[in-house]
Amino acid sequence: MQRVSYCIMTGRGKGGKVKGKSKSRSSRAGLQFPVGRIHRLLRRGNYAERIGAGAPVYLAAVIEYLTAEVLELAGNAARDNKKTRIIPRHLQLAIRNDEELSKFLRGVTIAQGGCLSVTSCVMTGRGKGGKVKGKSKSRSSRAGLQFPVGRIHRLLRRGNYAERIGAGAPVCLAAVIEYLTAEVLELAGNAARDNKKTRIIPRHLQLAIRNDEELSKFLRGVTIAQGGVLPNIQASLLPKKTELKASKKD
Repeated sequence: MQRVSYCIMTGRGKGGKVKGKSKSRSSRAGLQFPVGRIHRLLRRGNYAERIGAGAPVYLAAVIEYLTAEVLELAGNAARDNKKTRIIPRHLQLAIRNDEELSKFLRGVTIAQGGCLSVTSCVMTGRGKGGKVKGKSKSRSSRAGLQFPVGRIHRLLRRGNYAERIGAGAPVCLAAVIEYLTAEVLELAGNAARDNKKTRIIPRHLQLAIRNDEELSKFLRGVTIAQGGVLPNIQASLLPKKTELKASKKD
């Protein structure tokens, strides 16, 4: 019997070139974000029966663009505050001070981001050339808040609401209380301005809260002392336009 030998060509003979490595979909699309991982998450999420090949590429491109925009603005905020590291506070400032990003992410809460502070001028009493000694910063100032984080932490511990209280709990609670207070005061200030008053009274707080859908629902069980009631005149009790015109003619 004759022996038949088979020769398998590998393609790497003398002077043969090595095949290039397979490129990822991210590198082929010129992106940094992982297209393959996003495609896998889309398939796992069961958002649709079928997912096109271009869907994860477009989604990765959009996420990468938004991330670059936010990081650029957050870097500017960190530079303005003379910091070399971006913290959640800088992300909060970057997003809320940009009209489009603030509108797009209006329902997003950034943990430890704080609230937008209202700057006020305080005279320190130190003359020209006076140096300020470095003082230990409070947790409120480090978080960029006006409400006292330390006092809220102390009250949480005294209240025995839980066995242990995390370090971030009073910061988040102070940020939420400060945000709600700012919202109520802004609406109450508008109510006072509409009534041509320069001082906010409980009546303005009542009007501000009850005329806002979300605040009214959130504080529906709260009674505001000396707040009065909302004016509610039924349409049948109002004078008709024809009667008003007739009275004017007379």
